[in-house]
Amino acid sequence: MKTEDLPIPNLSIIELFLIQVLCYAILWVISDYTATLVTLIFPVIFCSLLLLAFLSELVQKSKVPRQYYYFMIVSIIAPILTATIFVFILGVDFDWKTL
Repeated sequence: MKTEDLPIPNLSIIELFLIQVLCYAILWVISDYTATLVTLIFPVIFCSLLLLAFLSELVQKSKVPRQYYYFMIVSIIAPILTATIFVFILGVDFDWKTL
């Protein structure tokens, strides 16, 4: 089965970015503790994967599309940007700091 046959929508990078920002914003509204953990962990994971992909690309060229690299960069920026906005709105007074 080819990927063209799968019912996956072809989204642009901006749409993927907005979907990620929306998901992270919902997480910040529901639980700022979980959102803080996700914001600290996910960019590190995606940055590590992006670094490994770049290093493997230097060793041997692959047929990975450019969209993959753009998605990884967006996945690093989206949680950090959303966290910055919510920290600016909420201040640094999180619920979990008073426990």
